[in-house]
Amino acid sequence: MTNRKYDFSEFNQELLEAIRDPKLPGNAGITLIDELTPLGQMLRFTQGDAILKTGDLNDSLYFLIEGEIAIVVGQETVAILKRKGDIIGEMSIISKNLCSADVVAAAPTIMLKVGVEELKEKSSDYELLLYKIFCLTLTEKLENTNVKAHKFEVLNRSLEEEVQRRTNELKLGYKKLENMYAENILMVNKLSTLDEDYIQSSLKLLDQATEQGSKLDALKINLKLIQKSLSPMKELKSQQEQLKDQRVLVVESNPKQRNMIKIALGGTGVKVDMVKTAEEAQEALKASACDILFLSAEMLEVADFVKEQNIKTKIVLMTEEESKEYISKIKQYHFISNIVATKEDDRAFNIKSISTTVSKMTTGDIFGIEKYLNWGIDVKEFAVTNSKERQDINDQVISHLTELGIRSVVRTRCQIVIEELLMNAIYDAPVDKNGTPLHNSKSRTEAVVLTPDQSGKLRFATDGLYLAISVEDPFGVFKKETIFKYLETNYFAEEGKEVIHEGKGGAGKGLFMITESADLVIYNVSPRSKTEVIVLFDLDPSKEKKSTSLHYFEL
Repeated sequence: MTNRKYDFSEFNQELLEAIRDPKLPGNAGITLIDELTPLGQMLRFTQGDAILKTGDLNDSLYFLIEGEIAIVVGQETVAILKRKGDIIGEMSIISKNLCSADVVAAAPTIMLKVGVEELKEKSSDYELLLYKIFCLTLTEKLENTNVKAHKFEVLNRSLEEEVQRRTNELKLGYKKLENMYAENILMVNKLSTLDEDYIQSSLKLLDQATEQGSKLDALKINLKLIQKSLSPMKELKSQQEQLKDQRVLVVESNPKQRNMIKIALGGTGVKVDMVKTAEEAQEALKASACDILFLSAEMLEVADFVKEQNIKTKIVLMTEEESKEYISKIKQYHFISNIVATKEDDRAFNIKSISTTVSKMTTGDIFGIEKYLNWGIDVKEFAVTNSKERQDINDQVISHLTELGIRSVVRTRCQIVIEELLMNAIYDAPVDKNGTPLHNSKSRTEAVVLTPDQSGKLRFATDGLYLAISVEDPFGVFKKETIFKYLETNYFAEEGKEVIHEGKGGAGKGLFMITESADLVIYNVSPRSKTEVIVLFDLDPSKEKKSTSLHYFEL
């Protein structure tokens, strides 16, 4: 460090401008400069030199002319001063306390040092001028502190969001482990059953030396049962092989959604391309074909482009909106045959839905509750042949769910769903060869008996995480437009006003009740061939039912 009296002619003009603050009254700033200049000493510091130390008794003001100084508290640098005219030492002079921080040259630095005692002898009103400058300095420091506080809040909020994101990922990981554990238990139980019931009995038959004919018949039966039991595993392998060659284009502006979709499709083996805008999607579609196109609700214009350009791809509308929010919006997009509604607060559910959707689109097999549950579940079935049996079927299903320990609140919702699904399969679905309804206009108390080729099927199963119930019919007349029309009518009906719709006694009330009772409703339709309605219930008692997701798939 070197020092000498500072000559006014050498005083940096930028320093003058910094200290001649227009907020000071009259020429007070200039007067102070004139007083300070002949009293000042120019001090030169090399990098690392201490200017002031914690505990020093300071008696001078320091003005930064050139370089950088660091304010250090403990071992942490709390501020870096670079601007010409920055002042240090003022707080210790005002408070008459020892220095509370180290002031260190962070680079080669030149400072103007002015002794307070010398200044006091020179000017009678020096205290007033100093206090005005100190007030301005403190005001600026307060503003800087506010800026830092704002940045801290932004950073803190970002950290909180990141912590929440990581927490959600941990929850998702835990959910995946739960699924894997449940699936593993089911698989082990299934394979154990195969060994105990079929393989062991087959080996015993081979050890027998008598009744050769009956022994061979029993072996054939056992082998067929083994083959049937292992068919889901064979089907799963086949699906995985088919997925490898599929290309999926995802059009989604929301980064959170894109990340979730990437996770969902990451383990399927499909090739995934992601774009953020409709323009990028159009360019991607022009460049190369895709097998499946996922569109978010705000990107429906891409569907128009696909239709106009006659691009061959399977479009899947994916939305976070509730059914009543998007059913009106997509009326004009009748050519979109596949819809998946995700849940904003349930990533595990969404990932399962998206990966299942890709599998359904790829294989062309859209039917079956097995696709939404873990492998190896035991599916129970009831034939739907007449109206008189529907209460008995309902009672048997609920009795079985009670034995499994399913909560009463879920069973109550199941009863509502089963009743409405059976009513639809018996009264609404059947049509003649011309498509004319056979029983739709009948009272729901009037007995109906279905012929063998008209009979439906109720299936249900649980994997411990979800309960699935489905009812299918062999007619395939349930159209997306009909479903959405009935739901829209009921969602937006005026309060207290009865909903009436020509040709259907219930005016879609049954569909509405199914939708409101379930966590997920899936409509699978093969026109003029088969309709399957799958209803899923989340069995997690910690989750409160908030909204229903609605999926629709049509071959």
